Amino acid sequence: MTKFILPLILVLAAFFRLYNLSHLPISLFGDEVDVGYHAWSLITTGRDYMGNLLPSYIKSLSESRAPFLMYVTTPFVGLLGPSAFSVRLPTAMLGVLGVYLIFLLAKKLFPDKKYLGLLSAFILGLTPWHIHYSRAAFESVLLLDLIMLGAYLFLSEKITLALVFFSLTLYTYSTANIFSPLLLLGLYLLFSPKLNIKKDYLKFIPALIIVIPIAYQIIFGQAAGRFKNISIFSDQKLVDSVVIQRTDPWVKNQLADRVFTNKYEAIFREFLKNYTNAFNKDFLFVNGDPYFRHSVGRVGEFLWPILPLFLLGLAVLIRTLGRSEKLLLLWLFLAPFPSALTQGGSTHATRLFILIPPICLISALGANMVIKVMKKLKLKNIAFALYGLIVLYSFAVYWNRYSAHYAYESAKFWHYGFEDIFTKLQTHLPVKGKLYINNSYEPSLIRFAFFTKLPPTQFQKMFVTDNPGSYKSDLFNGFRFGENIYFGQARDLASLIKLLSPGDIYMAVQGKDVPGDWDWSATPPEGLRVLEETNDIFGKPLFYLVTKRDI
Repeated sequence: MTKFILPLILVLAAFFRLYNLSHLPISLFGDEVDVGYHAWSLITTGRDYMGNLLPSYIKSLSESRAPFLMYVTTPFVGLLGPSAFSVRLPTAMLGVLGVYLIFLLAKKLFPDKKYLGLLSAFILGLTPWHIHYSRAAFESVLLLDLIMLGAYLFLSEKITLALVFFSLTLYTYSTANIFSPLLLLGLYLLFSPKLNIKKDYLKFIPALIIVIPIAYQIIFGQAAGRFKNISIFSDQKLVDSVVIQRTDPWVKNQLADRVFTNKYEAIFREFLKNYTNAFNKDFLFVNGDPYFRHSVGRVGEFLWPILPLFLLGLAVLIRTLGRSEKLLLLWLFLAPFPSALTQGGSTHATRLFILIPPICLISALGANMVIKVMKKLKLKNIAFALYGLIVLYSFAVYWNRYSAHYAYESAKFWHYGFEDIFTKLQTHLPVKGKLYINNSYEPSLIRFAFFTKLPPTQFQKMFVTDNPGSYKSDLFNGFRFGENIYFGQARDLASLIKLLSPGDIYMAVQGKDVPGDWDWSATPPEGLRVLEETNDIFGKPLFYLVTKRDI
């Protein structure tokens, strides 16, 4: 049966992860553009776009990032060129691979349960959370594959390879820094592989070689700085709340308040809130992550019919509690820890992505139990058909929302419009005079470089700084890129008109340079001519390319 059903599940998984990939989500958001341009730079120059040779941690314009997804993306961008499709294709393929990996993991953990691998693959294949992230360049999809593959290889007693893949997780996404060592320790304690550390030390060398560069970054380098910026330990709001409580006018006993109202107690409460919210039914099965880029909204991260299967699977797990069951419980218990340590981590779908496998596997255990009971009652076919229809209907509700509504509703979150305006700008390059680009709507430099297909070698020569105060004049504030390109904003409309000389081009933004609902394409300001315009998803003006009107 596996011979026919598994390929069908993989084909379905591939369809829902590859269909209209370039335009659903509607456009590349900033992090995806960053991945794509780094990948293009690495494949063409051997350096990231900031000029660092084969970096172990990547410095982008806005932040520092783990580099593995960029390296994985390099051959796709190198072969197909920089585009939405080439940037998203590797993650979509990794998403399909994840469906196969959970099948293998289920078979390895529970070899006596006939249907468990197929059920796990089917559940993951139709999970909105996994589909959503597989359709954009999110590092968490690669991370999940590496963790599942590492666990599978460990259970197969291929320890050297398992350690290599667990080591690579540290190069994908920051949640791995905490989760991967803990899960690896749990695997070792539960399954006790035949391993003599003194005699088998050579098995650790490949993983050690991989770990050393990233370990430095995590402890002393850019990764340490990134965690510090988002961790609850540096959340000023928590400190402020403690100060406010301590300075309330009715406080009499300052010593008691130091003991019972302090930063450490506030941090613990925030951690507990974040951790418990990860298991909130509203997040998992009803509405999903409230941040619109991470979820379609109105649909849970999992389909709601999975909830009873998950609860039943938990009961099966607790009743049996063998080594495999303990591993799933441990995975379920550990998965929210990294996210709980970060600000806003309570329902952050990206940081909680490692929660997906245990929920899918536990739900599959519940489904397997239902099939077993229905088989005894000779109701297997009827029960399977009815429940299958319910699952498929709930998935159809999700897919209709995702494919028919989400693109329009979420366009702003995916930074719609930049590809169109910069593609139009490309036809006007090189500019005869100076080029000014409004940088106040969203940071535009990497988008400009990616969508105008500026060769990374030129970017590395032209870039000096993106400090918004590095170039100032009476008419324009921002920074200079190369000899004649400026990113920033004109002080006002009068300044914009004075700023431009014949041959100059300015990229103006509705609501920033253009007040209210004034449509410059219909009635441009006196002295200016509109070369190109881009509308938002609802047909309203968003960007303009303007130049000095010929007299």
